[in-house]
Amino acid sequence: MGKEFRYNIRVSNTLIDMYSRCGRVDFACQIFEQMPSRTLVSWNSMIGGFAANGHVEEALTFFARMKRDGFKPDGVSFTGALTACSHAGLVDRGLKCFDEMRRVHKISPRIEHYGCLVDLYSRAGRLEDALTVLKNMPMKPNEVVLGSLLAACRNCGDVGLAELLMKYLLELDLDSDSNYVLLANMYAAAGSWGGAGKVRRKMKTQGIQKRPGISSIEISDSIHEFVAGHKSHSETDSMHAVLDLLSYELGM
Repeated sequence: MGKEFRYNIRVSNTLIDMYSRCGRVDFACQIFEQMPSRTLVSWNSMIGGFAANGHVEEALTFFARMKRDGFKPDGVSFTGALTACSHAGLVDRGLKCFDEMRRVHKISPRIEHYGCLVDLYSRAGRLEDALTVLKNMPMKPNEVVLGSLLAACRNCGDVGLAELLMKYLLELDLDSDSNYVLLANMYAAAGSWGGAGKVRRKMKTQGIQKRPGISSIEISDSIHEFVAGHKSHSETDSMHAVLDLLSYELGM
């Protein structure tokens, strides 16, 4: 990176954020280390970038290093640190981080912080603790918070708690096709076909439709997008012919 960019903190911060969002935290780190001076935004971008890309220890190391360098963490800093703890299943460390935010730095937790706490417990299989956090939140939970706990219910096969969460979603008018499909699949996995059918019927009466799956691939600098059930791609017939051939070769 040229000197003119290294000395422009705003440009450097933007590049760090861009590379982090693209998954190239190695490039983001190079820019960060070359900066002659940094702001809290610089640190937060690195912590959040590491956390979002699964580099847990690096995120927490930068969080500690930031404080040693005299920067006072803000709500964004703690969101990054809590996300890192959640992804790694570091429950005790995450709880200490949450407590530090409130007691030491006097930062009032926002919904994203409570969401991290719910996710932290959910990933660790501590669904009752996650539900306690959700019930005691000073604000209404959003779909992201409820969705993370609902997904944990699927992993643990807790249909009863999933039903309770769906009631929350209905009360908050947070109807999501993905949540309904998730609950229906949980009923089916538990052998409760009546429950699965009930959810499907409710989706129909509410006018909620399952969004089709979409995938894309880049070939020779061109993006090809595919939608489940659609035949709009110009090469659909050729692709189906190849798939039929592969299925035959595999004995499917």
